[in-house]
Amino acid sequence: MPSRAPRVLIVEDQIMLGLQLAAAVEDCGCEPVGPLSLVTTALPVALRESIDAALLDVYLIDQTVDPVADVLVRRGIPFAFVTAYSRRHLPEALQSRPCLNKPFTDHEIKSLISTLTGTA
Repeated sequence: MPSRAPRVLIVEDQIMLGLQLAAAVEDCGCEPVGPLSLVTTALPVALRESIDAALLDVYLIDQTVDPVADVLVRRGIPFAFVTAYSRRHLPEALQSRPCLNKPFTDHEIKSLISTLTGTA
């Protein structure tokens, strides 16, 4: 367990939902990184920042979140998808990842964040 608060990357293109996710991350005692709404801004963060977990929307303004997910897989960083789409819209290799469908409850998102960060 890190001595600092776990950092959770949020990649979400709906600003109000991104802010709701950031508030839930903070409520779980974690530090939100984002929300970021574009792959072009999220990818450098995923590549270089100290991140403990991530919440990813599948379809963003500029493209799918796949490049960010691929980096997180390579880095061994746990993540989940938060999306209005079903699992079948995910790349086959990522369909077993945790997935929370929109709309979700505060309890559901906080439970997911706690599971990802080990802060339960």
